[in-house]
Amino acid sequence: MSEPVRIGFVPASRTIFDQDLAVKVRGACMDAMRGAGMEPVAPGEDLTRNGLVQTVEDAGAVARMFAGEGVSGVLVGALNFGEEIPAAIAAAAPQVPIMLFGIGEEGILTRETARRDAFCGLISIATALRHRQVKFAFPRRAIAYPDDQALAGALVEFKDVCRGVSAVRGAVYGQFGPRPANFETCAFDELSLLRKLGVRVVPVPLTTVFSHATYALESKVRAVYSDMEACADRAGVSDLDLSKMARLEVVLSDMIEEHGLDGLGFQCWTSVQQDYGVSPCFVMSRLTERGTPCACEVDIHGTLSMHLLSAVAGKPAGLADWNNRHFSQEDVFSAWHCGVFPSSMSSPGCRLDYHRILAEDTGTEEGKYGTVELEIDAGPVTMARVTEHPWDEWPVLVAEGEVVKAEGEPFGSNAWVKVSDLDALYASILRGFPHHVAIARGTHGSAMLVAAYFLGLDPVVPLEIGRGHLEIGPEY
Repeated sequence: MSEPVRIGFVPASRTIFDQDLAVKVRGACMDAMRGAGMEPVAPGEDLTRNGLVQTVEDAGAVARMFAGEGVSGVLVGALNFGEEIPAAIAAAAPQVPIMLFGIGEEGILTRETARRDAFCGLISIATALRHRQVKFAFPRRAIAYPDDQALAGALVEFKDVCRGVSAVRGAVYGQFGPRPANFETCAFDELSLLRKLGVRVVPVPLTTVFSHATYALESKVRAVYSDMEACADRAGVSDLDLSKMARLEVVLSDMIEEHGLDGLGFQCWTSVQQDYGVSPCFVMSRLTERGTPCACEVDIHGTLSMHLLSAVAGKPAGLADWNNRHFSQEDVFSAWHCGVFPSSMSSPGCRLDYHRILAEDTGTEEGKYGTVELEIDAGPVTMARVTEHPWDEWPVLVAEGEVVKAEGEPFGSNAWVKVSDLDALYASILRGFPHHVAIARGTHGSAMLVAAYFLGLDPVVPLEIGRGHLEIGPEY
């Protein structure tokens, strides 16, 4: 997630305007892109005149270059007035998120001054994209200089948006076992996901997982076992149970590679405890930590929510229940799950325990070990949930809050989250969302809304979120 995101750059120019001004600022724009964590893909002088996009022929050459390089987004910079049609053709070709911006004048305009007129030209480029029903975003201050902080913030946010959109489009998720029979809340339509986002779901029987675990390569099992011992407090967990967890991780890792999985939903109770002998939470936590989000209870929409949020945030996201309102602290609730949050969410690390709900239900701790006990560090968090409604709507709930200290210590993985108006948030959940939500550290609400725009999701924002750097363009 920390690697630079490959972004195409369209240095839009109009030949009747000063070419030296355009060439001069082209390199500065690419430096700004690199500073924002982007890997620029731009035409050189060997591809177009002065490395600029000024003709339809230029646009075709640049579009082919973008296709060959597999860009995740396109940045259109009006380095002067720009040529609207070539800029629109080049930007729209890869069908990825687009951001527009223009470069300001060098100084006071006079009769003799070489001028850019990007303030006017950017409007024409936007119009050409609108004519083609192409979505785009732009900075709140759309005309700026490459070293402006306003543009720098917009570039970083756009990079995060592109990382999220490219991660989700065409993703492959593994469905390990059926959802719990009495959890209709985790139902999903496999073909709707395919039509909407190109997401493909690979079903895998749990019996296949358990069978493969028996014959997992011993050298791999020993390596994972040692790593598990080193990364968590396993007091109370037997060597046999930890070995079963290691075997399960080896098998799931192999299947992730075999099927090219970008995430998975796992039937985490009760077959795995009864038929295999551990709770899979620690294994799921570790896979999530390494970039393959694992959702509990075969919640594939939960997998999608985790995947999108983690890609936008650039860090692992957990899956939580909207669990409990705090008994005394206003607007504070428990974001909780049995024990599956990624360990990087907590500075003190994590401790392994057994699944207390299932142990109480069955009267024994045997076969229930493997849950992750941790509390998310204090600080800002972002919560997101994608779901599908039967009337072909795809809402995404986006909310921000703050992890705070509060009286009470639930078992499992938990955070006490304070929001500005819990009643308003809860009303939105009741109107249209299930009991699971993705949660990640940091403030990412604005970028999530821009990503939702490009993915064609319908944002639901019950509470005010932090002001971002980007504005979205037209809806289609």
